[in-house]
Formats: sequence, structure tokens, C-alpha cells
Amino acid sequence: MKKIKLITRSLLAMIFVLLFASASFAQDEGKDRGDSHKEHKEFMMKNVKVVHHGDDTTIVIIHHDRHDMHMGRCPFMNRKGRYNGHWAGIDFGWNGYVNTDHDMTFPSSQKFLDLNTSRSMTVDLNPFELNLNIAKNHFGLTSGLGLTFNNYYFSNSTLLIHDSSALVGYNLVDQNGNKADMRVNKLSVIWLTVPVMFEYQTNSAMRWNSFHISLGVVGGVRICSYTKQQFYSRNTTYYLQDDNGKDIASVYADDRFTLTHNQYHLNPFKLDATVRIGWSFLNFFANYTVTPMFQKNQGPELYPWAIGITLIGW
Repeated sequence: MKKIKLITRSLLAMIFVLLFASASFAQDEGKDRGDSHKEHKEFMMKNVKVVHHGDDTTIVIIHHDRHDMHMGRCPFMNRKGRYNGHWAGIDFGWNGYVNTDHDMTFPSSQKFLDLNTSRSMTVDLNPFELNLNIAKNHFGLTSGLGLTFNNYYFSNSTLLIHDSSALVGYNLVDQNGNKADMRVNKLSVIWLTVPVMFEYQTNSAMRWNSFHISLGVVGGVRICSYTKQQFYSRNTTYYLQDDNGKDIASVYADDRFTLTHNQYHLNPFKLDATVRIGWSFLNFFANYTVTPMFQKNQGPELYPWAIGITLIGW
């Protein structure tokens, strides 16, 4: 009986020792696994620092990747805090031209150039913009690509002649000597434009709360030019008269609408001095063409101008 009790006590002691050893091994293994997982986590997590305080762990973010240079901009996809120029968008305004004395009054031999300034509109479509930050996202260089539509509405009933060695304009009258009744009489020129502007802006992080001003030049290549006349009556014969009232030729308008494509001795290239200034999305612009409007010795020496606002900017 004593032997049975001794064997039983021995077995219980061995079971207790095995259980204790198993528990200790499992605890140590769990610690090893936790430490291994923790080391792996610290190694895999990017841009963070893990600080241990006893059994607690604090994760502190110490860095966030950012790109310092903003080389381009698509519509409505600009990031805050980056240099963002004011070229892309839709501009609307008025345009005209002046002579060498910066005057819009022309002699009698050039009265065909008189403009109805209130109707002489310009539209700029600037879909692409390229930005280069120069100093702390406040000062940068802006370029891009755009289209400019200049519309010069003549105030008199005149007609430009395109098949002469120089630009010529005649008065357009009916058979009774009265000036032709015209709804539209304009010269339209379309340009492909590329700007190079330096801009300063006060707040690149909040576009709606930022003052900006930019100065530079805009180069242009003429891609189309035409004259458009719209008469109130059709199937009518009109006469071209010079300044002395002498009939030069006759024109038969078989429709109320005529459109004539030609270069009209316009310069194929232009260079504008430009300034843009504004607050938030409100932007004003002014352009002055420093190159003559017409080719040398093929037309009067005129220099176009344009002023307006940005209707939609991005």
C-alpha cells in the first residue's frame, strides 16, 4: 500500500513538472514570436519611428514624402501647396489696335480700319499649362499652350481686298449710293500661342485666398484669318468706292452671309507683352503686341492690344 502511494506521488510530481515546463516554454515562445513580429513590423513600416515605453508602444510619424517640383498641371488636378501659375483657363475680353502714336483715330485714307470696339471681342482657350517652382512655391515660371481668337469689328461698311500687293479697303454702297446695311463686318484672326511668364503668388496652399501677378511674353503663330460680312438683304449688287466717291468695282451678294479666308497681309508671327494680376480665381489680363500687325510695306503700321478677365481658370 505504501509503495502504491509512493508511485502515485511520484507520478503527480512528474506531471506537475511537465506542465510547468510546458507553460514556461509556451510563454517564452510567445515572447519570441511577439518580438520577432515586432521587429518585422518596425522594419516594414516606412517613414515611422517606434518608441518603446515598458509594455506600451508609441508610433510617431517623422516624415512624409513630397515632391518639391511641380512640372505640369491638368485641369482640376492641382495639389495644394505647390506653385500653380495662372495661364490655363478661358479668357474673355476686348481687342483693338493703335498706330505708332498709340492712337485709334485714322486718316481718311484708312477709315476702313475704324473699329466698333464694343463688339471687337477676343477669346483665349488655354487648356495646357506647365509650371516650374523657382523659390518656395511663391515665385515660378509658367508656360503652356493656347488658342487666341481675335475679332475686329469694323464700324463702317467697308470691304478689304486680299488680292493686291498691299492691304486696301473700299467703301461698300448700294445702287443709290447709300452705305451697305450690314449686320456683321469683321476681320478674324486665330493664333496658336505659347507663354513664358514669371509669376509671384502670396499663398500657394490656398488658391482661393492668394494674390498673384505675372509678367512675360506670349508668342503666337497665325493659323487662320478671314473676313465675314452679313447683310440684311440678299441678291443685291453693291459697289466699291474709293475715298473720292469713285466706283471701282461691283459685288453681287447672292446670300446674306459671306466668308472669305485669306492672309490679308497679316504677319504670320506675333509677340505680345503680357501682364496678369488678380486675387483668387479673379484674374485680369492685358496684352500689347510689340510686333506690327501687318507685314512690312504691305499695310499700315498697327499694334494690337487686348484686355479682359479669366472666366474659368484651373
